[in-house]
Parts: sequence; structure tokens; C-alpha cells
Amino acid sequence: EYLVPALETCRAIVAEVNDQVPWTHCERVLMAEDFALSVRTSRPPAPLPYGAPGERERAIARHAAAFVPDGATLEFGLGSLPDAILSCLSGRKGLRVHSGAVGDGIVELMQRGVITEAVCGVLLGTRKLFDFAHQNPKVQLRSSDYTHDPRVLARIERFVAINSAVEVDLTGQVNAEVANGSYVGAVGGALDFVRAANHSPGGVSLIVLPSAVGTRVSRIVSKLSGPVATPRSEAGVIVTEYGAADLRGLTLRERAQRMLAIAHPAFRERRGREAAAFGIV
Repeated sequence: EYLVPALETCRAIVAEVNDQVPWTHCERVLMAEDFALSVRTSRPPAPLPYGAPGERERAIARHAAAFVPDGATLEFGLGSLPDAILSCLSGRKGLRVHSGAVGDGIVELMQRGVITEAVCGVLLGTRKLFDFAHQNPKVQLRSSDYTHDPRVLARIERFVAINSAVEVDLTGQVNAEVANGSYVGAVGGALDFVRAANHSPGGVSLIVLPSAVGTRVSRIVSKLSGPVATPRSEAGVIVTEYGAADLRGLTLRERAQRMLAIAHPAFRERRGREAAAFGIV
């Protein structure tokens, strides 16, 4: 996603020219004379397949899809859950995508005309996505200084940001970096998109996640086990398989009540006692 800014400042460009990588519409077309050194290869680009969504993912998707209006511009992460949400949007009209990355889930909706165009930083999917994007003017790759630019995002109406989380606390704070003591990923651009969706006319930020890992570990918690990737001041709508908790404009007490309603039933009583101890219910 940072390729174009890097090209503007680098001293030399060393390129792998792979005839199996899709040719995409982008900001800068590189020519042979731009390269100080090039290596020609022919190998399939690395795929990033996802398993088919299960019933829990489909339930989360149905709750999340209710917040996506016709004419919305979507941002979403990767995995079976975003693809499940996309599969619930076949009845929408005039959707667009403005995202850091896209996966296979956009292909069918674009083929059917539900999504009219996609602007993104990177393609992370399988041959299905790569073949669809090849020489397709409706799929445009832009650098992150465009896709994440607050000035660009501020012009988007009905912007719906759909992001996942490791865990969310009862007040709407999000940990998206540390799971079970292990570092699983950087903050990335999620907060850029969350803030843009919160300020967009008709927009909304959705944080989607399963309510628990089995019946042992709740992902709705009273206290985060990792850093705060998204602060409670940016809390929008939190979605699990048990429903959607719209936290916008609520007090901490009201937020806790709504979060308890979408927690896994096996943990609601315990979370309620913890919330009472903190004085927020």
C-alpha cells in the first residue's frame, strides 16, 4: 500500500516482473526503464483462502448487514466474517468499496452490479479475485496516503467501516492487537476508518466478533487483556451472533447494559457482577 510514496523517494527500483500477477489500474504505471534491475519470474501469486463461514459467522453477518444502506461505501477487513457480511448484501443497490484491502467476497457482488467500484490498497485473496481484478477498471489500487487520507475519507457519505476485534470491553474499548498473550497484529488503518465512519453523514462504524471462544473464553470482557486499539470515544456499533449493541451517545451504564445483552449467555452473569463492581451497572 505504500509503494507509490516509496517510489518517489527511493534511489533505485529492483523489480520482480511476474507474468502471473494481475495487471491492475493504479496511480503510477511502471515502465521497463524505471528499473535499475529486474528479475522475470512466472509463479502464481500467494493466495489467502478462507474457510466457508459457519452458522455463527452467518448470524453475525445478518445483524451487521442491517446497518448497511443502499448507496453505502464499505470498508472491511479480511476473513470469512467480512465475506459472510458481503454475502448478505445481495439485495442492496449502488454500493462502493473504499478499503485498505479487499478479498474474494467482492467478486460476486461486483459481477452482479451490487458493488459498482472498489478502491483499495492491496488484493488479498485467491485466483478468483486476481483474475477478476486483472485489467478491470472498476478495481483501482491506490496507495495508503490516499485510501487512509482523512481529507479523502471526509468526503465519503454513508461510509460503513466493518472491522473485527480480539475483544471489546463493556464500555466499547477495542483490543485488536493481543490475543491470549500473543501479539497478533498492529493497529493498522482500522482507527482511520472508524473515525471516518463516525463522522460520515449516514455512516456507521461496526466492530464484529464472535461473543466467545467456545464456552471457555468470553470476547466481551470487563477489562481488556491487551492495548486499546480503538478508544471508547470512537465506539459505534458492536456486533456478535447475539445481536448489535449501538453504543453511540450512551452513558457508560447504558453501554454496559447493551454489551451484556450481546455477550455469550455463559458469561453474562459474571460480566454483570464485574460491571457492578466497577460501578457501571
